[in-house]
Amino acid sequence: MGFWEFVIVITVIGVVGNIIQSGMKLERQRLRSKTLTGEAEEQRGLIAEMHAEIVKLRDRVNVLEKLATDDDRKLASEIERLRGENRPNY
Repeated sequence: MGFWEFVIVITVIGVVGNIIQSGMKLERQRLRSKTLTGEAEEQRGLIAEMHAEIVKLRDRVNVLEKLATDDDRKLASEIERLRGENRPNY
């Protein structure tokens, strides 16, 4: 094998090595972004659950504030009104 053939073979080996290395780097980045996307979706679901729970807790606090600040007559009339709504109509 001559000198120039040796140079060409070494160059081809270097180019092929760089192509393989670039492909492996892209594959690692793709896997990393796929993992991050999955984690992001999981966190979005968790945030949605927490938001729903916060809304429920705010409603409960509003009811408790009403109970604590309303006088007895208003509370009694509200309870009677709600009892009337829950009774079946025959």
